[in-house]
Amino acid sequence: MDYRILGPLEALDGERRLPLGGARQRSVLALLLLHGNEALTRDVIIDQLWGEEPPNTAAKVLQNCVSALRKELPAGTDTLRTVSGAYCLALGPDELDRDRFERLVAEGRAALSAEQHAEAADLFRRALGLWRGSPLSDFTYERFAHEEITRLEELHVAATEDRLEADLALGRHDELAPELETLVTRHPLRERLRWQLMVALYRAGRQAEALDAYRAARRTMLADLGIEPGRALQDLERAILAQDPALDAPAARPAARGGHRGARPGRLAASPLVDRAEELTLLEAGLDDAIAGRGRLFVVVGEAGSGKTRLADEVGSAAKQRGSRILWGRGWDGGGAPAYWPWSQALRDADRTVPTPDSDDAAERFRFFEAVTEAVRQAATEQPLLLVLDDLQAADENSILLLEFVAGELPEMAALVLALGRPETPRLEELSRHSTRTLRLAARA
Repeated sequence: MDYRILGPLEALDGERRLPLGGARQRSVLALLLLHGNEALTRDVIIDQLWGEEPPNTAAKVLQNCVSALRKELPAGTDTLRTVSGAYCLALGPDELDRDRFERLVAEGRAALSAEQHAEAADLFRRALGLWRGSPLSDFTYERFAHEEITRLEELHVAATEDRLEADLALGRHDELAPELETLVTRHPLRERLRWQLMVALYRAGRQAEALDAYRAARRTMLADLGIEPGRALQDLERAILAQDPALDAPAARPAARGGHRGARPGRLAASPLVDRAEELTLLEAGLDDAIAGRGRLFVVVGEAGSGKTRLADEVGSAAKQRGSRILWGRGWDGGGAPAYWPWSQALRDADRTVPTPDSDDAAERFRFFEAVTEAVRQAATEQPLLLVLDDLQAADENSILLLEFVAGELPEMAALVLALGRPETPRLEELSRHSTRTLRLAARA
């Protein structure tokens, strides 16, 4: 299947475009796509689609929409399942254009950080080429789509800026100046676009226009925000006035041979991470989201020796370079570990102590879960977090239940959580409905 939301909603089965029915039926499919592989109760769907005062017929309308969609979707009830009174749309990797877009952007950023500019520019172009207009354009006025539309539009502009950065590094300044002038008009408060425009104009031999671009940025920011441009723009203006040689277009760097394309310079020689480029790219994209305040949970499942901890170490290195705090807890399979042991270790690293409950009373446990969540939230407010919970196959079941609780609050935190365990880990698979992605690592030969 090929589902598309980066523009009007479309669904294609091979070359066949599926008829998706009327507005309400299309809304049901769009909502389920935004929560792919996640079970949504009927009440949640009705609330999202009709608001606080749904009509008496809402449940029946929803049932009819689901039945009609099942007739159109391949594999019917296997694709759109009923799970304990809830509906779940089975969504495979890359079946949704949004997921393909985010993967390509993550790969492009990995190539950009490794200074593989031609590859990065190509990846960003492929990602941006998936867009057919405004995302979820059929649902601009639907409450359930507002947050995702805003997020995707921001990511689109950021990916465009990344592509422009790669193109500038490739010496394409002459052709970029007109595009940047249009983008600056459309997004007048984005300083990165202003910076790129000034650099493109300067490298094209248009120094006076580059300085005019700075003055225009300053006027706009003072008028709209009452503030001066940021330090990067001010430093760039001084460099242009001084005709600093550092502003000249850098020489093109040849493509790297061997290794994974997302590696940072110097890392492969010291500690190669073999055959995990795609996983690392996805996790580092999740790290970028977390640092921006959009928390993410990734579940990493694999047998002993599959490289789960090594992958988390690599993400930890990236997180440390980007100013994040690392919290690490792991299960203990030697016996005798107290309840919530992985969490106790992680919170100790955060200089926070939350007394564990004396009993398994449900109310007491709930209060403990709330206290731990608040401790993580406060720590993430002070500094972005990478929280790794390793060897969860050796942890008590309540530790994973607590992780499920924290995951429900994670989207509003500046925290990336990695949950590592073996396939037989109790409840770990159930975390998939809360996770951004579940990565399954094959054992190494």
